[in-house]
Amino acid sequence: MVKTVKTRALKSLLLPLVAASGLSLSQQALSFSDVLDTPAVKSSKAVESLLLDIDRLNGGRLVASGERGHILYSDDNGKSWVQSDVPVIVNIIAADFVSDTTGWAVGHDGVVLKTTDGGESWIRQFDGFKANEQTLIQRQKFVEALEAQLEEASDDEIEDLEFALEEAQFSLEDAQFDLEGGSTKPFLDVWFKDENTGIIVGAYGQMFQTTDGGATWNNIASRLDNPDRFHLNAIVDVQPGSLVVVGEAGLIMRSTDEGATWETLESPYDGSFFGAVSTRQLNGLLVYGLRGHVFRSSDLGDSWEEIEVNTEQTLNSGRAFKDGTIMLVGNNGVVLKSYDSGRNFTTTVREDRSSLVGIEESKDGGIVLVGQDGLYLALPNAE
Repeated sequence: MVKTVKTRALKSLLLPLVAASGLSLSQQALSFSDVLDTPAVKSSKAVESLLLDIDRLNGGRLVASGERGHILYSDDNGKSWVQSDVPVIVNIIAADFVSDTTGWAVGHDGVVLKTTDGGESWIRQFDGFKANEQTLIQRQKFVEALEAQLEEASDDEIEDLEFALEEAQFSLEDAQFDLEGGSTKPFLDVWFKDENTGIIVGAYGQMFQTTDGGATWNNIASRLDNPDRFHLNAIVDVQPGSLVVVGEAGLIMRSTDEGATWETLESPYDGSFFGAVSTRQLNGLLVYGLRGHVFRSSDLGDSWEEIEVNTEQTLNSGRAFKDGTIMLVGNNGVVLKSYDSGRNFTTTVREDRSSLVGIEESKDGGIVLVGQDGLYLALPNAE
């Protein structure tokens, strides 16, 4: 099934929170185990709270997710919303659906949730405690392997192996520290190819993969050349077989084999990127992020052209529509729209100046935005 390309990222609204602890302010009074074991509270004000992502299922249902475990769904193009049953009270940052019934959501405390009823109810599959344990075991094995190699090494190999071992030991110490610190590192985005195979990315270079629908997750961060463990803010399927990850400090990585191998691309910008979106042309890609920076590539990231946009607001999310229109949204109500595959954009600013962090098209052709103050309903695509 060819999936609609859409983006989700470490939204700039959450940067200070992630940097501090990976928890929202409302959660700091709770222990890490509490937030993972406390169900989200049902509230009529959930539609007005911070929402960070919105997805549309093939049948037309809209599913929005956000702070304090709030996940909501609508079957009438966003006119009314029902709050889902969610087993955690952490911020839910991103979701991805492979069918009208099956989807996954990720967020703070390394939580991974799964639904099999179109987002009406969710179960917890994975969390930061399990992620930290797995990372520690993996790094312990790597250190042991290097120690064994060093014992058998020739004189010419010793210096390089000693350096590699020292780096591995530092990495192991970091993993031990993370395990003692709790489930503090958030997952920031999720992509699924089908009901079995998916990848999640997150803060501090986290990347995990499943091939059994989330029953088990394997740490695959070692596939990346990311020694500084920069945040991985978004993962998108640009076209069949090709994935792009964008992140902190201008990080752009590309896979042309569905995540089996990755290469780091030369970046046109050293500031953080929060998302990417296909231009719906072969090898066409836009990346965007801090201070209104937008770059366009027609060769899947081999080269870049900076796109001038009339804003310095951080851009958080984007969407390519079937008619070729591309929209980007960001802080302080900024909305960018392109009708020529991202070569040029018009810029408007919503009167309420509320920051926007998610965008989706409803079945009736309207546009639903989510952000700082919840849901902003059914803006006509023609505007």
